[in-house]
This record gives sequence, C-alpha cells and structure tokens, in this order.
Amino acid sequence: MKKQEKNERIYIKGAMNLPEDVIFEILTRLPVTSLIRFKCVCKLWYSLIKNPNLISKHLQNLSRKKNYVRLLISRRGNITNKRVVSLSINDTLDVFINQDFPSYFNDKFGHVRHIGPCNGIVCLCGYPDNIVIWNPSIRDYKILPQSQIQRLVGSTVRGSDFGLGFDSKRNDYKVIQILFCLSNDRVVVYQVEIYSLNENIWKKYNGIVPAKIKYGYISWSMIYKNEIFCWLAQNGDNNEVILSFNMSEETFENTPLPSNIGVFGEQEIRNIWVIVPLNESISLIVYCLKQVEKYFDIWVTNELGVKNCWTKLQRIGPLSKVERPLGFWKNGEFILENSNGQLVIYDPANQEVKTLGFYGKRGRLELVVYKESLISVN
Repeated sequence: MKKQEKNERIYIKGAMNLPEDVIFEILTRLPVTSLIRFKCVCKLWYSLIKNPNLISKHLQNLSRKKNYVRLLISRRGNITNKRVVSLSINDTLDVFINQDFPSYFNDKFGHVRHIGPCNGIVCLCGYPDNIVIWNPSIRDYKILPQSQIQRLVGSTVRGSDFGLGFDSKRNDYKVIQILFCLSNDRVVVYQVEIYSLNENIWKKYNGIVPAKIKYGYISWSMIYKNEIFCWLAQNGDNNEVILSFNMSEETFENTPLPSNIGVFGEQEIRNIWVIVPLNESISLIVYCLKQVEKYFDIWVTNELGVKNCWTKLQRIGPLSKVERPLGFWKNGEFILENSNGQLVIYDPANQEVKTLGFYGKRGRLELVVYKESLISVN
C-alpha cells in the first residue's frame, strides 16, 4: 500500500496544473481505490470523478485490462460462524482486505447467495424479496424494495432463484427473481418478477419459463457478457440445458448441453455439471462428485440458443482431496474448494496446486471474479 500511496502523490503533483480534459483522461485509467481518495483533492477532481461520462469511460478502460481483475470471496468461519467477505487488492492474489458486508443482512440469513458480478455490481440474495445490490469497490449498496406484485393465488412460495444483468438498450441494471410456487395440488409453478434500477420498481413477467432450474449449491448460475443470465436447467423432455434470460429483450432461451458429457472414458457415471465464466466464454465443468481423485472435463461455448455449439477444451486431473470447482482465474487457473473447506488454485500449465489461505464451512465458500467500477447503485 505504501508504494501505491507514493504513486498517488506523484499523480496528484503532476496533474494539478494540467488542462481539465487531460486530467479527465488520466483519471479514467486509475484504480477505484485511488479515485476514491482523489475525490478529496479539490472540487474539480470531486466533480470529475462523480461525472457519469468519466464513470462510463473508466469502466470501459478497466474492462480491457486483465491486471484490474480482482477476486471477491465470501465464507463463514468454522469456529465463529461469522460471515466474512474479502476482496483482493491486486491480480496476484497475495493481499486481501476484508469488506464490511451490507448491514441489512447481518445474521438474519444463514446463507446469502452472491449473484454476478455485472460491471462491478453484485446482487446479494438472502431469501425471496430480501435482495441487495452492492458495489464493494466503493462500498455502496441498495436494499431493493419488496415486490408488490400479487403472488399466485392458491400457492405457496417455496424457494427462489435470481439473476442480474445490464440492459444496454435502456442503460439500466435489472434483477430477475424467479419464485418457485407450490400449488394446492402439489404442482410447481414459476412466477417471474423483474426489477429495474432506473425505475426502482418490480414488474411481472408474463411469458413462459421454458425449463426447470436445477436447484442446489452444486448447480451454478452465471452472467454472460453482462446482458445475459444463465442457469443450469431441465427442459420438458428432461434433458439438461442452459436456460438464459436476455435483460434487454426480456426473453428466455434454451441451449442444449453437449450430448456426450455423461461418459468418462468408457464408463457411464453419475456426473455433476457446473457453469462458470471462463474469460469471455461460458464454461461447463463436468465431474464425478464421489470420486476420490477427480477429473474435470471443461467445455466452452460462445453462442447460445443453437445445437452443437460446444467445444471440449481440456480435461483437468486427477486432483486429490478436492471437493468442488468454484471458478477460473484470469489465465485459466482453476479455483476449487478442497476437502478441508479451504480455497486452492490449480495451474494447468505447471500442474501445481497453491493454497490461498482461506478456510470456511464446507459448501459455504463462494467467490466471484470481479472487475471494479465506480458505478453507484443509489
């Protein structure tokens, strides 16, 4: 941090007497942590850093740079059971700082899901109608209003799933809440509600959800290209698909999974399927949960809504004493939870496993690969 503060003093000293448009360009290239401090330099710098044009250009500049990728980790301590959130301060993953979790949640919810991120914004979900959108870079959060939409008559809400994304047509951030409603005759029906940050209201989605979401901590969801949210699901023929929702068009779509993902060698075994981002692609990770030494088949796609869109990228393994995959780091390193509830990272290039030093209750570790931003949710 001392080196960063020294560099910041150099930036300030060198930029104070420059033309405003030059200062603007310099500020769009600096990390968020520096810009937060630079708001105190003078009124001009404060107004520039709050300027929507600078915020937009800053996001574009940092999105193109790999070295501004961060890792956001959430866990519960084994002894204290306290919820802890940590954000890496650089891309080397050698220093993390603990973040204050939005106080709204406190200990009201045993488990809080992290959805996203999207342009630096993360959606936190404790239960239906208990949702927060949060920018940990600037420590800004907003408690979403509870939906006033009438729920399905004669049914009970038994669970929910969520999505987050950016509507580029309207320059709006949206949250989708999919409620699992159990009717009196024991039939599960979905009710879908969409929140608009611009309008600060919920509206009912009247279309059909063309697949059933696979529910559970090992069934993952993800954002694709900021505008599309994806879930693992089953269609009406009980075939596994990716169910996706386009935030701009407000439409659902199904994408079939590869037809031969159930085979490892010549043996047909019960597999677990997980979707996580891999660079600019959707990756499908296939593995057997009960194997002691696990193999992970990695498939990727860059196109949704069509058949035969998947390419098998690689097989990773065998890896021992690992439980489940959590994601990929920027150069294709594989992040997993081991059998001790510890976070580890595997580098396929040298086949080495590195411990990141984070422990938590097994199955409660969550992480997102995070790109910081100045975007406010208020």
